[in-house]
Amino acid sequence: MSYFMYKGNFTSTKKVLLIALSIKFATTIPLVLPSPNFAQNNPNLQQEERPRRQIAIRIPAGTKLPVSYNVAKKILVAPNEPGPITLTLTLVRNAPSFNASYLIPASSQIIGELVTMQDQKTAQFVAKELVLSDGQRIEISASSRIIDRTSEISKNQKVDRIVKNSALGTAAAAAFVAMSGNPLVASQQVLLNSGFGSSDALIGTFRNQEKATIITIFPNSDFTLTLNSDLVLK
Repeated sequence: MSYFMYKGNFTSTKKVLLIALSIKFATTIPLVLPSPNFAQNNPNLQQEERPRRQIAIRIPAGTKLPVSYNVAKKILVAPNEPGPITLTLTLVRNAPSFNASYLIPASSQIIGELVTMQDQKTAQFVAKELVLSDGQRIEISASSRIIDRTSEISKNQKVDRIVKNSALGTAAAAAFVAMSGNPLVASQQVLLNSGFGSSDALIGTFRNQEKATIITIFPNSDFTLTLNSDLVLK
């Protein structure tokens, strides 16, 4: 009788132990799935899951941007060019940011306008847009120094050597044709059309003159640009 009572008690005790262990095991291992408020109440997790914000890079005003013009060795324009001439320049070397942690890569393009001032007989390149190597376009405010290197050509002068290897503004080309009397003198050169006026009308303005003023620009040195305001890259 005592043997069966002991055996029954042993079996009951075994069941109680198994239940107790199961309860303890369940309480020591939390559920994997968090509540909906878990991410809100856990700033570290929220910060990790949040997409990283891009840092704006600032290149300060006054930074020099050395550029080149690959179309011609020199540019000849007249002070009375009928409008701004669109040009594309190429950045020669990397331009560092304020903290030197970012560079505008060399070979980036700078699009702008060559503007002439008739009264002062000067010219200046004004940058409008920076085009990075990945195609990103960024507004830019930069300009070259004011170029006042001028020369005069006279009536019936041979100007073949002057125009050689040059890019000519519309008015400059008209001046060379009118002064030399040779309608083909500018035909072998790069013509920079501002999109305003006509060549025939411009040639007519020079025909009654004995001399014409030409501004000579060496773009690889004259067009070194200076940022007029901070350039922000994102």
